Amino acid sequence: MNRQSRNDPSSQKRRVSAHLADDLKTRYSTRAVPIRKGDSVRVLRGEFAGLEGKVDTIDRTHSRVFVEGMTREKTAGGKSSRLSVHASKVILTNLNLSDKWRSSLLEDKAKTARDRDTEEAA
Repeated sequence: MNRQSRNDPSSQKRRVSAHLADDLKTRYSTRAVPIRKGDSVRVLRGEFAGLEGKVDTIDRTHSRVFVEGMTREKTAGGKSSRLSVHASKVILTNLNLSDKWRSSLLEDKAKTARDRDTEEAA
């Protein structure tokens, strides 16, 4: 793989992160984590503010998240279309920890934060 293809923005995955809810923030000692399919989020702004649902898909190029339950009925055809919300307008309420790597990463972050706090207190 040459240098030019590695620096091509279309080949790089863009991380889409969101803030954690207060209880998760204290448990994992971090403010935000990348969103993944299967995470539960609460919409904070817009027409669907207050809606809680699971992440269906993520549009990485536009930093938008598709949440289950966010649909609008089309009047002409009777079809329903999925709506997206920007990642900055949602808050993560429950994380999908089926991936061992992700769960160990969060636990390690929390452990280092606890160790750092105990060093500062001493």
